[in-house]
Amino acid sequence: MLGQKDSLIFKEHIYDYEKIVMGTNRMSKKEQEALKSAESAYCYANDILKGRFEKGENAISESVMYSYYYARDILKGKFEKGENVISKDAQFSYWYALNVLKGRFEKGEDIISKDAEYSYYYAHYVLKGRFEKGEDIISKDEDWSCLYKEYVYDAEKEIKKEIEKEQKELEDLKDSLSVNNLYGIEV
Repeated sequence: MLGQKDSLIFKEHIYDYEKIVMGTNRMSKKEQEALKSAESAYCYANDILKGRFEKGENAISESVMYSYYYARDILKGKFEKGENVISKDAQFSYWYALNVLKGRFEKGEDIISKDAEYSYYYAHYVLKGRFEKGEDIISKDEDWSCLYKEYVYDAEKEIKKEIEKEQKELEDLKDSLSVNNLYGIEV
């Protein structure tokens, strides 16, 4: 006779058998519970499946926090269903761009541009250059505008000067090579 614990294990194995061998699409009670909220769907994907949970993505996409965590921790990349909700929060838009996309997040730029701190971070750490949409809000904050000027705006100017200097050196080198070849000097 099966005990209660054995019975539960047996039912889970029957479910697995039906799902794998017979191709049924019946959801387990765990999956049904996981669909009740973004948190439970994320936790089910992270703790139980240790991977993607497609059936739970609609629930996850309702939460900015869990959309970001799902993209970062589970998908380890872009989560399109969650981008709309992420794009409504400056902090999570910045984190999504920095840690998930590892580059620009255009959908989130409007909300980022309304926050001086995250506009600075976005310019400095994601774009690695100016963030023109955010410059107006940055200019209204003394601390962030100083940092922006020093680490983004001035740094970009210095990089441009270095590029111009290197281009000039290349032009000079080309000119000297041309002159040397006129005199039959091998270079």
